Amino acid sequence: MTAHIKVEHAALKVPIYLQPDRQARSWLSVFAGAVLDPPRRRYVTLLNDLCFEVNAGDRLAILGRNGAGKSTLLRLLNGVYAPTSGKVEVRGSRSAMLNISLGFNGEATVRENIFLRGAAMGIPSSHLREQLLPILEFAGLVEKANHRLHTLSTGQKMRLGFATSTCVQSDVILMDEWIGAGDANFTQRAGERMKSQMGEGTIMVLASHSDGLLRGLCNKAIVLEQGRLIHSGDIEPSLKFYHQHLARLREQASIDAEAAGLPEGQSIYGCVENIVLEVGVLQLKGWLARTDGPTPRHIAVQVDGARFPSRRIERYNRPDVVQHLGLVEDGCGFRASFAIPKLKSLHELRGTLRVYGGTSSGDTNVSLRLGPAVLAAIERG
Repeated sequence: MTAHIKVEHAALKVPIYLQPDRQARSWLSVFAGAVLDPPRRRYVTLLNDLCFEVNAGDRLAILGRNGAGKSTLLRLLNGVYAPTSGKVEVRGSRSAMLNISLGFNGEATVRENIFLRGAAMGIPSSHLREQLLPILEFAGLVEKANHRLHTLSTGQKMRLGFATSTCVQSDVILMDEWIGAGDANFTQRAGERMKSQMGEGTIMVLASHSDGLLRGLCNKAIVLEQGRLIHSGDIEPSLKFYHQHLARLREQASIDAEAAGLPEGQSIYGCVENIVLEVGVLQLKGWLARTDGPTPRHIAVQVDGARFPSRRIERYNRPDVVQHLGLVEDGCGFRASFAIPKLKSLHELRGTLRVYGGTSSGDTNVSLRLGPAVLAAIERG
């Protein structure tokens, strides 16, 4: 059977239940209101009049802001939801990677969870037994096969879920944006695995915020805004349209944001990947990037509420981050040092260290994520 997706004027409306908003004067009035005035139902439109077609061999990216309807559309294509109007036709076997925790049980072992997730996805147990070692090897969890799942990090669970979900080939592959939420190395390996799993006639539909991942995997794209399709076409023009659309929305909202005193920096991301303390000098290594402008150049740390600006910052190229985020500039890697004379051990930073980045020394207000190696080093002291 030739894989094919056709969506014709599809819409999805769902009911929500709202309790009337009233000011309670006593617990008795709250109880009486709950009994005598129950929640009222109204309908909201999640997807509205969608029309597009995906042919065999196409790899479609779904672009859109959070809440635009990307995950809802994937569930519609997977048959989790049925359209309330219009038509959705999907030909071919489907494999959906929409939930990182599907089938997982924290008290079961890693090995057992492979079978639990496989069963939730309808993968035969005989196939899972054959693929058990390759799954563990890809996830880097061979030595942890008999450990309980709750002992794994979020990243390890992500790799396990992805490896299990991709151990079987399907005509139509549906993937939500959590696939692109791992580190750059995982994203690259995931992309390579997906390419190896796809036959010439396989369809892939992927929602992600990673431009690099989408460029590497997809040839077509659609853009959603508030449940409506506002653009469709080849991947490069679609990415350009999407970023221009975001720029227009930011410009439109800039006056309101300024009036409300909201900090800027929503497009700035970063991670601290290594930490060293030498005679009162804290040294950090990681990356700091901006997806809609020049690379931020300023970093500060906060310890016990006190801020320390960097005394020296060295920039270097990080092609893995550039590819993952689809950046224009290469020099987003940093090595920064901070003079903190009273700091005697990394263990003193436990629960108190904050690292911030920004475009100038006066607006270093975007929090950088502390990587696993950093947290482990602080814990060890």
